[in-house]
Amino acid sequence: MKTLKKMMPSPGHSETIRTFIKAKPEVAWKTVRHFDMAAVPWVRLLFRLRTAAEALHSHQHSVKRHASIGIDEIARTNKGFKILSETPGKEVVVGAIGKFWQLDIPFVEIGPDSFSAYQEPGWAKVAWALTVDPYLDGSTVSLELRISATDKQSWKKLWRYYRLIGPFSRQIRFSMMKHLQHELGKPDLPDERSKVLAGDDIIPDAAFSDTDHINIEAPMGIVWHYLMQLGCDRAGWYSIDLLDHGGVPSTRHLVAEWDSRKPGDRLAATPKLESFFEVYQVAKEKHFVIGGTGERLGGPFKVTWAFVLKPINTYATHLIVRARMTASPRWAEWFMGNIIYPPIHGLMEATQLKTIKRLAERTAG
Repeated sequence: MKTLKKMMPSPGHSETIRTFIKAKPEVAWKTVRHFDMAAVPWVRLLFRLRTAAEALHSHQHSVKRHASIGIDEIARTNKGFKILSETPGKEVVVGAIGKFWQLDIPFVEIGPDSFSAYQEPGWAKVAWALTVDPYLDGSTVSLELRISATDKQSWKKLWRYYRLIGPFSRQIRFSMMKHLQHELGKPDLPDERSKVLAGDDIIPDAAFSDTDHINIEAPMGIVWHYLMQLGCDRAGWYSIDLLDHGGVPSTRHLVAEWDSRKPGDRLAATPKLESFFEVYQVAKEKHFVIGGTGERLGGPFKVTWAFVLKPINTYATHLIVRARMTASPRWAEWFMGNIIYPPIHGLMEATQLKTIKRLAERTAG
């Protein structure tokens, strides 16, 4: 289990930002661990404004213009935000318990061992983790934020506050990741469209092929389970339900008995159970290929739809999806592959991937 999840197992809200860099993990860790956000001018300005407001409110008259903003400063002061856990070369977790909605924030000064169990009403918890993992020939860096409160009233106050400062918080985290990638190098990630994927051999001469991909902050087992629920005979398509599921919302949670498929199974393509996809290939937590044949525009056609999982690390998954088609006569193949499918399939699949990502991440969190 993630250290951050142990520290805050049931957050009211969580967000993760991930970037990929060219440097090896040991080099990346040194930069990440000692990164100073004060080096980013607009971030320094935001923190100075906040510090100045606190100083005025607490009748203090000096504001450090070039104070460090980073983990080193947190470790040095050990007030408010504290290092809750650190695995050198891998991960550092930082957190605080306070009333963040107040101008001059009061903090509960407790040790890491008491952070998770602290439930005194009236307070909120904020924790975040920076993690470095090897990825291909370089590294991947993730920053996960979790927030919660010790009672409902405090959560309302925290959430009102976070809705105000959340966009700035996200931009700060995004800027940090961009600076890290700039400093440590942007990797040459593989072009997913040129990869040979499972199922390509079923239609080797496909005239139409469309590839999409998405990173999901959830283990492959969770993402795989959601893929196993695809079909109108199970959870739906996790896309635009009005168009492909008769307006019935796709099931938004995992169902225990919908955890597997096998070659030869049929997936209902429509809510009336009048047309079906066939399962062509299944390799658990690796790839899932479905497809079918039929008649369109006066001739036969054949499609495949492949879902391929690749691990980013233990807790994150790269999902690649590819649709391929062939048809006759040739004019029908051209018309479907260039006029009909690109806008319709593109919209439906983009919605599907975003929905699976949101649900899998919620389940993982």
